[in-house]
Amino acid sequence: MKSNYVNPNSHAWADRLWFLIKKIAFGLSQPVIEVVYGIWKDTIFYWPILTWGVIFDILVLSGLDQMIFNWLRLYWLYPKNPITYTFYAFFGATMGFWIWGAIQARRKVNMIERLTQVFVESGLKSPMGKLPSFIEDRPVDELVRKLKITNAFMPKAKFEEAKERLESSLQVYIDEITESRSSGTIDILYSHYEIARMVEAENISLIGPHKFFIGQTRAKPIYSSLIETPHLLIGGQTGGGKSTFLRQLVTTFYTNNPSYKFSLIDMKGGLEFQIFEGIPRATVYSTFDDAKKLFEELDNMLTERMKILKFNTSKDIEAFNMIPLTERKRPDDVSDESMDIQRHVTVIDEAAELFLASAKSNISDVQALSRRAIRIAAQGRAVGLHLIVATQKPDSKAINSQIKANLTGIISFPMATLGASFSILGNGRAKELPAIPGRAIWKNGLEQFEVQTPFLNPHDTKCLLDKIKKDTPNG
Repeated sequence: MKSNYVNPNSHAWADRLWFLIKKIAFGLSQPVIEVVYGIWKDTIFYWPILTWGVIFDILVLSGLDQMIFNWLRLYWLYPKNPITYTFYAFFGATMGFWIWGAIQARRKVNMIERLTQVFVESGLKSPMGKLPSFIEDRPVDELVRKLKITNAFMPKAKFEEAKERLESSLQVYIDEITESRSSGTIDILYSHYEIARMVEAENISLIGPHKFFIGQTRAKPIYSSLIETPHLLIGGQTGGGKSTFLRQLVTTFYTNNPSYKFSLIDMKGGLEFQIFEGIPRATVYSTFDDAKKLFEELDNMLTERMKILKFNTSKDIEAFNMIPLTERKRPDDVSDESMDIQRHVTVIDEAAELFLASAKSNISDVQALSRRAIRIAAQGRAVGLHLIVATQKPDSKAINSQIKANLTGIISFPMATLGASFSILGNGRAKELPAIPGRAIWKNGLEQFEVQTPFLNPHDTKCLLDKIKKDTPNG
């Protein structure tokens, strides 16, 4: 009779063998996958790899490689067969790629091994007891990687709450957490490297029209423009870098846009903007009465420009300026001078000094000025009137909520309290920023990045402005 008995040890042995084969296949394939992906995404550090390739080629061509084998008494390993020698030459010359791939693969394996424990430690467990699962871990560029995991039926906010614990447990720096609700996944943008502690504002005259340099993330420089982001809110406590960034921002716009005009309001005696005094196209205002008159003029300018655009069936300043000069229609009550519509940037340093009633201003004047500022923030984009508001106190007392709602681009330097951080960003990230001058959070719509903002020292600023002043007729 034939026996149906099967030795359970044979199954165990087969399982162990299969597990070993899978582990070896995984170990061999992952470096190759990482190298292919690295070349495709251009995330490989090529210089050390190519340097090694050149050194190896020199050793082979000179015969020094064989001498090294003989010196190490490993001459028996040196390939004699043409086929094995071809493999040796190829893998030797490309060894840098495989080492890089192996390092990336090892990081990936370490990540997978730690994730379950990390999710438990970080409290990322759904009410049903389910933990997120690993999907993939891929490079974004040379310094940043993207970890994709399942959300385990948990909202993105749950992962953002666990951000600090994830950073600590994984020993990484997390830039951004995003979700895809349709696929039920979470993407975590992270790096093993810190953001640079200093970013020089170099070649600002080459940035181009309307654009400005926000700062450097771990991954890349971030730029925006007044076309995309017509108004800005800049917040931060003293010493965080707010005034330095503001100086660089105005200098960038001034240098790259010869038609721009600037109104710079500094209620602290004009000290922050004194470097811009006396240059063409820029006026510094240091008293409330002067600022009040300026906003009256801006309000009238807004009304007049809207009338001109409507009369010329232009939806915005870009469309109007594309009309040939000879074809532009002038309303009867508008002067020829007003038909030259160029962008006007109004910068307010420390908004609380302007928008809060004090001994220098009365409540009715402040309210009238605020109403005009609200109108410019809401309607100024189309006609080329832009607001940049800087403040240490981004609450509704210092800045009217209607003004703040239209300041879509936000740059927040470190804030002293969670309340101040929530007031400007809607979250506590500005309170969590490290005490590094120039470190900030950039927020524009749904985008939010930690950046090191550019530094332009006062001497370089003065040199740039003096050169422009010298080159400007009647400057």
